[in-house]
Amino acid sequence: MKKTQARGSVHTSKDQQSDTKGASKPSSSTTLERKSNASSKTKVGTSQALAPKGQQGMMQKLQNAQLPIKKVDGMYVPEGYKMRVIKPAEKYDVVSMAKAMNDDFAPKLKELFDVETAAAIQAQKSGMYIGWRCPDFKHDCQRIFHTSRCFCDHKLSEHAQYHAKSVKVPCQVPGCSCKAYMWIPNRPEDIGEFWLPKRPGFDATAWRAKCKCKHTHNFHDPNRPHRCKTAGCPCFGFHSDFLCAACDRHWEEHQTFFDSEQSRREQGLPVGTDWLPFAEMPDLRNIALSGNEYDDSKFLELRQFDAIPSNAITGNDQPVQLKGNREGGTGFKPVYD
Repeated sequence: MKKTQARGSVHTSKDQQSDTKGASKPSSSTTLERKSNASSKTKVGTSQALAPKGQQGMMQKLQNAQLPIKKVDGMYVPEGYKMRVIKPAEKYDVVSMAKAMNDDFAPKLKELFDVETAAAIQAQKSGMYIGWRCPDFKHDCQRIFHTSRCFCDHKLSEHAQYHAKSVKVPCQVPGCSCKAYMWIPNRPEDIGEFWLPKRPGFDATAWRAKCKCKHTHNFHDPNRPHRCKTAGCPCFGFHSDFLCAACDRHWEEHQTFFDSEQSRREQGLPVGTDWLPFAEMPDLRNIALSGNEYDDSKFLELRQFDAIPSNAITGNDQPVQLKGNREGGTGFKPVYD
């Protein structure tokens, strides 16, 4: 019968024990074997390393690692490493937090709103406002520029001429059956999917908004109810699988409006510089205009256009009133074919 020793892994029989009673000390090989077995009893997953305490301990550990160390602002930093200082927000709000956490906050914001800013400036100068909103809103979810795409996948500039009373502006691209310009989100940012452009290999020019049938809008009929043209698809009308980034409503709840300054004033909608992106937030407004939150020169320049009387004639379908005419006008009226 074999006996198991309390420590180690050497097993001996009774005969072997009687043979070894007279030995004065164990052999060197047995000693080494016991030491190795004892070391194997150490628990797996535990570390014998001591965690350095305080700056002195950390400095000693870094020196032992044989890395060139330098002290920056009271902190030990290996050479070649860069420290990113996270500054506390000046104000406890979302904008201040975004500025503190993103070094490129201003250029990214300006890039995001470049098209809408251009549309607002153009509208202020021309008196022609094109916006996308829900009918019951007193603000626009999107400012539309001549480069903005329609549901038919063609730009506004590729549609027929329009004016402040336009309701349907048909597409003029040969072969397109679009009867009315209807704005559709042109970028993933327009529906709040800001992470998509950051994906490797993402092609912004190929992105199109999707219906719940999983087909993009350019595979649907450009006219209502926008049936899907994909073979075998039972979709009888475009129902967006996304929400508006400005109001969290579906695309089909919005409409594209062509307004004059006068009609907007009557509806209580913003005009002039009040229609600029972030008009109520000067810092962000300045970033959208110039890229610098402290530079309001461009805004002050645009304010000069707001000084034009609201009853000034901005259309081309009204009599021109010239000074010096005793009857208060020339009687001239433009004639259209």
